[in-house]
Amino acid sequence: MTSLIAFETATPSGGVALLVDDRVVGEFRVQGSQSHSTHCLRMANLLMESQRLKWEQITALAASHGPGAFTGVRVGLTIVKGLAWSLGKSVVTVNTLEAMAFGAWSGEPVELVAAVQDARMGEVYAALFRPESGRLVRVAEDRVLPPADLVAEIGGRATLLCGEGERSYAEVFAASNFVRARADRMLASPGPVALLAAEALERGQTMTASEVEAVYLRDAIQIRPSV
Repeated sequence: MTSLIAFETATPSGGVALLVDDRVVGEFRVQGSQSHSTHCLRMANLLMESQRLKWEQITALAASHGPGAFTGVRVGLTIVKGLAWSLGKSVVTVNTLEAMAFGAWSGEPVELVAAVQDARMGEVYAALFRPESGRLVRVAEDRVLPPADLVAEIGGRATLLCGEGERSYAEVFAASNFVRARADRMLASPGPVALLAAEALERGQTMTASEVEAVYLRDAIQIRPSV
């Protein structure tokens, strides 16, 4: 049996998901970055209890590694690092924007999927993906840029838009050919993190607690390859 606990804390929305044998069997979502450090570990314990699992039975621990809020990213990574150290488990980290896009797209006939997270100071963290054979293929690396620049780059192409950045800069995106993701798929959630982490785990893309790193685009810290 393959099982993992996944944390999404890099954005104001997020939470914890439990995956067993490639299926998300439980998920708690929270809204508000202040809730992550307070509730995430407690919610993880509740999920484990609901499936009568012990921490020693978990195959790996997962979290999104950014880009996102500085404190938020560190909350999830700190939790999985601490658990990995104490349990002797491997860690899988997932690109935050990629997980957002993966969770938002449900087969809409669009040319692109744009994941945009509010980066403050009039900018967004953004990444672009192209639907191809039922999957999303990355077409642009994570960047931090003004939302108007992203709109200009996308041009008139039909694009599914997701993430907190859509709300923060609604006026900028309103005049463009964007399709808003469904309300229940608009924001980041832990389920897609768990599913992408399971795929990475199957490919053997794990790391030790000491190898875990966050992604902070503004600080020019090296970006980890997306899973």
